Amino acid sequence: MNRRLTVVFLCLMSFFVIVAGRLFQLQIIEASQWRELAKRFQEGTVTIPALRGRIYDRNGVLLAEDVRAISIAVDNYNMTRPDLLEELLVTHLQIPRLAVREKLYRPSYFTWIARAISPDQAEALQEAARKAGARGLIFLEDRKRQYPHKDLASNVIGFVGVDGKGLEGIELFFDTELQGTESIWSFVRMADGTQIERRQIQAGHPGRDLTLTIDSRIQYIAESAITRGVRAYKAKAGIALVLDPWTGEVLAMAQDKRYDLNAFQSSRPEQRQNLAVVWPFEPGSSFKVFTMLAALEHNVIAPNERISGSATYQIAHHTFRNADGREYGMVTPTDVIKNSINTAMIRIAQRLGEERLYNALQKYGFGQKTGIELPGEVSGYLPSVKSWSALEIGSIAIGQSISVTALQLASRVAMIANGGKLVQPHIVKSSAPRSPAARIVSEESCRQLTEMMVETVRSGTGVLAQIPGYTIAAKTGTAQKAVPGQGYVKGKYVASFEGFFPAEAPQYLILVVLDEPGGRQYYGSETAAPIFKEIAQQLIALDRIPPKP
Repeated sequence: MNRRLTVVFLCLMSFFVIVAGRLFQLQIIEASQWRELAKRFQEGTVTIPALRGRIYDRNGVLLAEDVRAISIAVDNYNMTRPDLLEELLVTHLQIPRLAVREKLYRPSYFTWIARAISPDQAEALQEAARKAGARGLIFLEDRKRQYPHKDLASNVIGFVGVDGKGLEGIELFFDTELQGTESIWSFVRMADGTQIERRQIQAGHPGRDLTLTIDSRIQYIAESAITRGVRAYKAKAGIALVLDPWTGEVLAMAQDKRYDLNAFQSSRPEQRQNLAVVWPFEPGSSFKVFTMLAALEHNVIAPNERISGSATYQIAHHTFRNADGREYGMVTPTDVIKNSINTAMIRIAQRLGEERLYNALQKYGFGQKTGIELPGEVSGYLPSVKSWSALEIGSIAIGQSISVTALQLASRVAMIANGGKLVQPHIVKSSAPRSPAARIVSEESCRQLTEMMVETVRSGTGVLAQIPGYTIAAKTGTAQKAVPGQGYVKGKYVASFEGFFPAEAPQYLILVVLDEPGGRQYYGSETAAPIFKEIAQQLIALDRIPPKP
């Protein structure tokens, strides 16, 4: 028994001696050899964004999609011939030499050189590096965002950065839905940059496609018209909106300042702003329809009643005047709207009173965001009635001392067009049914106001928007602009024209706004009205809307 134990003990001792000797050989004698072998292989991980969801217009026209691209990195520790790599990167990728050097000489196993370049460009670089014997570049499959229509609806769609994240517009607002789930890959490569193994650690899932309410044909019509209008009337900026007054769907959200979404890096900040939701302005006479609507709802004025349209009207030592100081005598509510008579409108507002006017405007949604699916929307400004001075009842009644956005103004005019329902504007189609719009004013008040707006185009300030065979309901607006520290400045105006047609069964609502028209013509009736007409005529042709019998 003792002999057997001795044999087992000796065997175990021999085994441990052999293992210890081998460890000594590996860790001491052959350590440098194994370290050198380990250096020949490097392992790492890389994250690849998921295929981002596509964006379509309401008719299925593609507006944004991901396409195949290649991203390039460098293994700084194991690259060879850095001088040649530098030259190749400068030549093939047009990267400034100093930037290339900064990337090449970082202490890292992985440094991004260029993201999402075209496959042809990447293949040419890879082949040139192979022929030159310059190693260390890493080529990875990637994607980049492509916008087939370049600047069309650029202020709506927005763009994504090189990391695949939305930075503006729809791309930003719906970034999470569009992004999907990224995939993670591990890779093993030799010191010369050759990949010998790659495997997926986390599978990605593509993002959700989005369909906009925008009609690319109508968007193009509106963009073309507002761009020409801004040039013709030497305006600082311009906006044109087209809405479905029954659903609140935005069919076009156009402005003169746009940029190529495929080259967003060269765009200017003012081009990237979506003026329809981020720019608040005093609407001027365009706002009179809401004061009149509140008056009709509260029965403070009868449709055939006459009220003074004197050239001037004084409140608290301040004199309000009609445009060009014109005297109108005794006028009806229809005259007030069609000729945009300030003094008569203020007298009607005084009958209504501060509380009822304020409550009505608040109910109509002024001073509140519309909730459109776009980033950066502002609420405009409706001062609390508690802060009103004696002048506010007069100035707010005619669209001063209050600010709105173009979208806010257009969507509230839609309420008049559809018979009194406050529709929430939206720009993305939803598969789920939307809540029905609530009626907040009577159909009768809207009918009476629509008739007044029809007269505006038939024989009032909106005659330049007339289209033979079609009944258009509209209102003009010209608001003097206030400059901080200077008050209202002569020569600076916002001109607007809002309307819908056919008036008896509205299909389209159009709003045109010009910021600071700079020529001799600056009234909304002279500038915005012709742009409205141009857009309306093309919509009639597009939809083949028959003329009224």
